[in-house]
Amino acid sequence: SLHPEVGKGVLAVSERGTRVVSASGRMPVDMDETCEALGLEGLQITMNGALLCSPVTGETLLELSLDPPAVYDHLRFAREREVPAILAYPGGHRTERLCPSVRDAFGARLPKEVPDIDELAASRPLKTYLLAGPDRYRELLADAGTLFAGRYSVTSGGDDVIVELLDLDANKGHAAQTLAAHLGVEMNEVAAAGDSLNDVELLQACPMSIAMYEAPSFVRQAASHVAPSRSEGGLAAAIAQLFTS
Repeated sequence: SLHPEVGKGVLAVSERGTRVVSASGRMPVDMDETCEALGLEGLQITMNGALLCSPVTGETLLELSLDPPAVYDHLRFAREREVPAILAYPGGHRTERLCPSVRDAFGARLPKEVPDIDELAASRPLKTYLLAGPDRYRELLADAGTLFAGRYSVTSGGDDVIVELLDLDANKGHAAQTLAAHLGVEMNEVAAAGDSLNDVELLQACPMSIAMYEAPSFVRQAASHVAPSRSEGGLAAAIAQLFTS
């Protein structure tokens, strides 16, 4: 959801001549509404930095898909730990089996069931979701981080339920650097805001960065600034203080 005051703050920054870009873990198809509400055009950071594209036109600058060996690794990891694995693409999801936990997690927008593992491995997804659940989330995040260190990017969208596996270079920070270079903008002219594990590389890549007050401590430590609490205005207040006052 988009708080009205945050929307006003973003629009105020845009009106002063600053380009605003959304950096999301979502698929492009799920970003249209937010981009429209904020008046965002052109390339956006989607799917945790694995895809740098325009959700409206489909124009693509960066796409870091997973090759067959990576998919086999991810599916093997999921099978050994008995957790469902979902493969994510720009326009949808696929999985080996539509088990009850997958049905519960996705509701009406169910992933396509593809029992053939070789077909899945060859399908070039952009990331793999592991439906760990709240009880096993931290265990699987740590396990994947240890096993896949230096091979894949291991992150999460901050819901403490799903572990995400991506190409090693797929993160929001790398995508921001790629977009800045494309636009001819130095990184010392780029600012960022975020609140989750998948925002850490983005916050670290920018000299001015804002972590939400309610974010975990390691996210706050990655940022140069921490926003006021929600009751004190949150991100909208931080934007006003740092960019539009």
